[in-house]
Amino acid sequence: MGTSRAPRLVQTRPTGHGRARGLVSSRESGRRVEAYTYGPAPALSDVVATYWSGRWDLRGQTPHETELLSDPCVNFVFEAGGAHAGSRLVGVWTRLWRRTLQDRGYVRGIKLRAGAVRAFVNTPAFHFTNRILPLSDVLGTDLTALEQRVLAPESDEEAFLVLQAWLEQRRLDSDAQQVRLAIELAQRIANDPELTSVEVLARSAGLSRRALQRLFRDFLGASPKWVIRRNRLQEVALRIERGQAPTLAALAAELGYTDQAHLARDFKSAVGKSPSDFQLSVRVGVT
Repeated sequence: MGTSRAPRLVQTRPTGHGRARGLVSSRESGRRVEAYTYGPAPALSDVVATYWSGRWDLRGQTPHETELLSDPCVNFVFEAGGAHAGSRLVGVWTRLWRRTLQDRGYVRGIKLRAGAVRAFVNTPAFHFTNRILPLSDVLGTDLTALEQRVLAPESDEEAFLVLQAWLEQRRLDSDAQQVRLAIELAQRIANDPELTSVEVLARSAGLSRRALQRLFRDFLGASPKWVIRRNRLQEVALRIERGQAPTLAALAAELGYTDQAHLARDFKSAVGKSPSDFQLSVRVGVT
């Protein structure tokens, strides 16, 4: 059975030029990169957020600088050519993700749901936080043949069918209940940018604060406080880019910040730009 292309990730431009949630780099420059996402098979949809691919040919052009406030998700990535050739695991990235794309290349990846890495790897998630590791080292097996089968096809769908079958074979039964709980709580945060309290989240799950922190550390690789903060910052960036933030003060109040200054400091610390500077940067090239 073949996979069909799923809708693009959350679009932040009403004109139809969609962008992934959390992407804060130049969208004008980013238009030079072809990016697609695909929905996982039903059997994997509880643990896989999306399959994704990117392709670029920037020969004779300036490089593209990708900047992303990434989700608290682990990615399995397969890339052709250059210094990044092969496969790797990219852990949850608590800092601003930066990657320079130049020359030409393409990449195919699996974005796991937040909290789902233990469905495929026995190692606690915090071991991967802010780390990029060869996937063969993480899994303890030679992946050369798999890499060739994933990167050789011209068709994304054909490549992701290979990855789909591989994931189904690799899936672990151990810790399934805790994996489900971690995914559920991470999704609860993602669905509610107004959820700002770790205590409220812990009570809703019937856990103590300490137990919740352990769960997030072992299954997500980040603290619940950080996941809540990252979700709010992604929402701030999204609202600003969509033009849905009439005033920063109103947005701060809606998302549970103590005041506008707190939101501005938080945003600049994460993105490297003030909300007003970010607003100016994303309007470049808009007609």
